[in-house]
Amino acid sequence: MRSASPANRSWLSRLHGPFAAISSLMVLILLGLAGNGCRTAAARPVSDPALAVARLRAGGTVRAESDALVEPLLATGEVFGMIVGVVTPDAATQSFAYGRTGRAGDTNAPGADCLFQIGSLTKLFTATLLMQLEAEGQICDDDTVRDILPKELAVSAEAGRLTVHQLATHTGGLPREPFTLSQLRASLDYLVTGHNLYEFLTIPYLQKYLRHAHPRPKTPPEFLYSNLGTGLLGYLITEKTGCPATDLIVERICRPLGLNDSVFFLNAEQKGRLAVGHVGNQACWKPGNWPLATWDMGDLLRPAAGMYSSMNDLLIFARANLGMLHPPVESALAATHGLQIKTARGGEALGWIINYFDNGRRVLTFKDGMASGYHAYIGLDLDAQVAVVVLANKFSWDEKVGHNLLLRVAEACASRGVEQAGR
Repeated sequence: MRSASPANRSWLSRLHGPFAAISSLMVLILLGLAGNGCRTAAARPVSDPALAVARLRAGGTVRAESDALVEPLLATGEVFGMIVGVVTPDAATQSFAYGRTGRAGDTNAPGADCLFQIGSLTKLFTATLLMQLEAEGQICDDDTVRDILPKELAVSAEAGRLTVHQLATHTGGLPREPFTLSQLRASLDYLVTGHNLYEFLTIPYLQKYLRHAHPRPKTPPEFLYSNLGTGLLGYLITEKTGCPATDLIVERICRPLGLNDSVFFLNAEQKGRLAVGHVGNQACWKPGNWPLATWDMGDLLRPAAGMYSSMNDLLIFARANLGMLHPPVESALAATHGLQIKTARGGEALGWIINYFDNGRRVLTFKDGMASGYHAYIGLDLDAQVAVVVLANKFSWDEKVGHNLLLRVAEACASRGVEQAGR
């Protein structure tokens, strides 16, 4: 793995004044030249599932449908290593491995106990924690930033009025990340070296940012995805409870569910099971399949995008969200599923995204996450009681497996039952 050397980082840290302006211009030029290679939003192209559903109804297997989606991506190099997991209505699970882990000397495909960074799938755990705390009365939807943060910490009037609900639903008007010189320098550093794009986003940076931030929530509420907002929400949870939000997620959600590999920090044994991430279509600086070091999201963004997990763990998490396991956190999980705001693509729940298909007859509740050299996806069809999980060790803005497989299996299971839908 390679990451930015101290020398690479130091020349950026000295940029200021006219040099900062030059660096900003360079970033904008590089972003323009890179085109789709430096996008900021995921795409989920979906094909008509009818033929696949017919195959499954006729006795075809879920494995064959997974192969049909993944193997072309392996052939073109879009996928380096991937594992796909499926939950069917009888609560049974299957997983299918492809490609390589990327670990030195390892030619095997990533197994169900292989670890990946899961990026914004972390937001699902933070949303679940918030629902627990609200149910217990420890925090309220209408608590504001000013209510929770210490009085000696100065914040602008607009930032102080932001509520927990607005942060949880991305309706507070905060940007995805702050558009500042620090962000532009980090972008340039990333484009040149592949170094962690978010390293500058720290708690002290947030505190300074809040003094001068002027978010303007829309009426009616408008969804604006914000990593910064989720980081701030985690910070408020920490201040309100006196315990780091990340510790609460592990203690109150992961441990009761038995998710032993869903963590924010890897121990030595877990590091040995970590798939090596690779550059994909997010970077302008290196060719595909270049190893990319994991990113430490820091105290601020860990509750937004800092978790690691495995297929084994995420299949348990999926079954729990489908209501199949009845753990102590079941009500908090269910509380995250409800539609909060309608959007052009469907709607937003708490952490989850909602997409509608077949004139609203089929509803997918899902989340994808991208960080460093990884891509993760989890999708649920709550009506059909089917879930799909995809973990990949190559970054991609294009999610071509999860949605497609979920639609195929859900439709087949809903129409014929799991026995006929193919094992």
